[in-house]
Amino acid sequence: MAFKKEFKKTTLQIMHKSGLTRLLAGTGTNNFLTVLNYHRVDYPENRPWLDPSLISATPEQFEAQMRLLRQKYSPIGIEALLDTLINEKTLPRRAVLITVDDGYRDFQETIFPITSKYGIQPILFVPTAYPAGKEFWWDKLYWAVENQDKDEIETPYEKFNLATPAQREKTLRELRTKIKRGDFRKGMSLVDALYATSKPKVKSDTADTLDWDELNTLARKGVIIAAHTHHHPLLTRIPFEEACDEIHQSLEIIKKEIAETSPIFAFPDGQPAFFSPELISFLKKEKIIFAVTTVDENASLTLENALFFPRIGVYRKLSLAAFEYRLTPFYTRK
Repeated sequence: MAFKKEFKKTTLQIMHKSGLTRLLAGTGTNNFLTVLNYHRVDYPENRPWLDPSLISATPEQFEAQMRLLRQKYSPIGIEALLDTLINEKTLPRRAVLITVDDGYRDFQETIFPITSKYGIQPILFVPTAYPAGKEFWWDKLYWAVENQDKDEIETPYEKFNLATPAQREKTLRELRTKIKRGDFRKGMSLVDALYATSKPKVKSDTADTLDWDELNTLARKGVIIAAHTHHHPLLTRIPFEEACDEIHQSLEIIKKEIAETSPIFAFPDGQPAFFSPELISFLKKEKIIFAVTTVDENASLTLENALFFPRIGVYRKLSLAAFEYRLTPFYTRK
């Protein structure tokens, strides 16, 4: 296994340095598009109370990625995207769209300055309940598991061991999975209960997410602020009517706060289990033209897949060579 991983790493490096990866990226079919999915660009030690697994890249990694895209690929913005879907225009070869989820503060501190430097227009998907300073459930769960004064916790699922760092990491991973597979409200109640028994946080007075004034400033500078539901629930784990309200409410709030709303949307935790044909039909009623999932692929953009388009996740462990390989039609997570 170690040999296989090292062989793959070496191969990707050779392809990256020789330009072969870039050539492969240009062999996609008409309107081939890679949508990249970021969450946070930061160092874990900057905000140790937040779940570090949400860090997509360090600032240095992110700048290297954006530099590569500007020099060798075709970063597009919302205009080219909608032109393709509405006016039947053709995307450039090696088209890449940058999307960022959740509206953490490092978007303003790090992501936007770097994308601006390279003339790249990102789309920021914001769950509209959070600019008021609300904490995301996965960050609360991370803190709760890492900061218990006991070696074991009992949950409705089972007892979990917290005696060692490895066991806490395993517990965190398993609890995330169980919460996502179960009733969303019950999962949130469990997170709140665990959070209430954990050590108090010592953190900055500044909210971890951007407020509406800051988002407005970014919008005036060219950032597209788009809907990501209101409370970021798993839409198929709540009643359908509530899911529709989550979508509608987020669109209305963005229209009110930003003065306009873009016809694009991101499904929370958009794996196939968390979106459905019924939700896609509702997006059409809301006049959404383009919606993204987190299905880890790239594809040719068509009217048929525009409301459940895949996005490729970016992670801190990616080398630049592995990052570039994800831009080719040959990339698969399998």
